[in-house]
Amino acid sequence: MPSSTSSSENAYPAPKTAFFDPEHVERPVPAAPWRAITLAILAASAVLTLGWEFYWRGKEMSAGDFKNTPALWAEQRRKATGDASVIIGSSRALFDVDLDIWEEIAGERPVQLALEGTSPRIFLKDLAEDENFRGVLIVSVTPILFFTQEGGLREEVIAYTRDETPSQRVDHLMSVQLEKIFAFIDEQTRPKRQMTLAPLPLRAGMAPRFDPRKLQRLDRDRNGEMWRRVVDDEAYRKEARDQWLIAFKLFAPPPGPNGEPPPPMPDAAIDAIIAGVKTNVDAIRARGGDVVFIQPPAAGPFLEVERNGFPRERFWDRLLEKTASGGVNFLDRPEMMNYDLPEWSHLSPAESKRYSRALVPLVEDALERASAARANAETPAR
Repeated sequence: MPSSTSSSENAYPAPKTAFFDPEHVERPVPAAPWRAITLAILAASAVLTLGWEFYWRGKEMSAGDFKNTPALWAEQRRKATGDASVIIGSSRALFDVDLDIWEEIAGERPVQLALEGTSPRIFLKDLAEDENFRGVLIVSVTPILFFTQEGGLREEVIAYTRDETPSQRVDHLMSVQLEKIFAFIDEQTRPKRQMTLAPLPLRAGMAPRFDPRKLQRLDRDRNGEMWRRVVDDEAYRKEARDQWLIAFKLFAPPPGPNGEPPPPMPDAAIDAIIAGVKTNVDAIRARGGDVVFIQPPAAGPFLEVERNGFPRERFWDRLLEKTASGGVNFLDRPEMMNYDLPEWSHLSPAESKRYSRALVPLVEDALERASAARANAETPAR
């Protein structure tokens, strides 16, 4: 008797009937012009793919614009070793710092690890704990993110980099080859994404949804710039601005009961954040590296929100003082004023080049001045 748990034989074979013999099943291939069908399918697929490609190229999508995936970030994170120069921050560092200009002036191409919607504090900690890193870290500060969260929207990239499997890495290498050829390979081109972005009327009681539009194009090494359509398309630019206005309403601290401004962040909370930053900065310096902070330009309502909610004397100035670091704040430099920020938070491509040319020597100077100041402070008085 066959066992119900161990036998490989079927204890309950299908019964043989006049219409079905389980031991003699024939599946004849129907007569059809299979070669012609195959060629027709291939031709239809090619036509539809080309049509989809030309459609999105007409919307100013371009080949060689790489998706900002965790795998693309991990590829660059693996380069952040030794005495490399590394940029961390939020989307402003990703849009505004031109790596080609930086390399032209400094003679070294920095590793770009900035990520949109994410505080760089989590990446500062990651690099501080990496004994293989002893380079220069450029930390871009967007106050509304830096001082309110340790990580944020894209913080999962650190775990992804640590746990990335061989199959994921191979998938990434295959994907980037296709992205070099096809413009339609982009998160915004997906039908589901297009439905999400469709300007459908809101039902009663529904609030507008914060869902930022595509703002950027990205090279393989994550050298980014603002997407040309944000600059050239007035309607699209307005959509981007409207999204920031929605964000301010949804995420800004609520006013007091009588409409007064929300209470400021307590000094103790600010000091706790900066103390954590200082611990990580000191760890990098102990290995022979250094850290410098930058604050890229902002304009319009974005600048107003940051000035009102994060006054520099309580946040930026205290950060530099407590960490004994150099800093480059656009508000301090005439050559960094009056830039074109189409949607108030990021520079246009031409302006990012101008900004980078001004930024690189100022960063080098800030590093030297801060290093000299620390050395003088450590020298005992005679």
